[in-house]
Amino acid sequence: MKINPLLKQIFTEGFLKTTIRLPSQYNLPHNPLRFALEQMCRLFPTNKTVEVRALRLASLKAEEIKPQDEATQLIFYIHGGAFYLGSLNTHRPFLTELAARTQMQVIHIDYPLAPENPFPEALEAIFDVYQTLLDQGVQAKDILLAGDSCGANLALALALKIRDEQLPQVSGLMLLSPFLDLTLTSESIRYNRKHDALLSIETLETGIQYYVPPSVDRGDPRVSPLFDDLTDLPPTLVQVGSKELLLDDAQRFRDKAEQAGVKVSFKLYTGMWHNFIMFSPWFDEAKMALADLAEFAHQQDRD
Repeated sequence: MKINPLLKQIFTEGFLKTTIRLPSQYNLPHNPLRFALEQMCRLFPTNKTVEVRALRLASLKAEEIKPQDEATQLIFYIHGGAFYLGSLNTHRPFLTELAARTQMQVIHIDYPLAPENPFPEALEAIFDVYQTLLDQGVQAKDILLAGDSCGANLALALALKIRDEQLPQVSGLMLLSPFLDLTLTSESIRYNRKHDALLSIETLETGIQYYVPPSVDRGDPRVSPLFDDLTDLPPTLVQVGSKELLLDDAQRFRDKAEQAGVKVSFKLYTGMWHNFIMFSPWFDEAKMALADLAEFAHQQDRD
């Protein structure tokens, strides 16, 4: 039986607000939250047409997700979770869909989370992974860098660090529901506070408290890459939903990056909440976002 799309969206938003957003507004320990999120993400189906293989990169646990042996392009993916949540388990279903849709290899890493590992541990770890990939003979032109939420923050910070260290730059950058301003000055945090079904201001504040040491200003470009010089970034895709707390993070990045001469493809999806693309098995807007992501990835495929 086909469910009415509007009813399906109303039910899903209500479910997410009750099971994820509401509990996140209380000061709960991070370890039980991590476990609960992993159990929740077991509801997402895994695409069985791709192969998932465990590996280690620069001492980190990681997974290689491959649709076919001859895949040449590589998506280096950094998961979200407000810097203290998320894992290989939470994002595996979505990334199997991403690998199947793009027919590209996906490398997904289990980077160190806060509060056990505050800034700059995660950024240094993913930088080490990038250097390892280059040392293994992977060419920068064959790498696309992607992440969602705080993973998009780390992906952008990594692209900026690659530029500053004068290493070969990736061919493209994909920022999904990006969390880029840790000073929380985006206006959408106020006007979308009741509309975002998944993300709460309390989750953002907790993540910032865990991730940013007292000695580091929250507006420091190393933790809030929106405030960095954005020149010389690779072509960038930005995807965001109209109901997201972080809508203005995405829009402000687009405006500043375009002013810096970056080629930006900006995609806004009406009625969608934070990280909606992970719901691609059930929602047409998320399926469209996945297709748009694949189209962008293929446009950057340079032989």
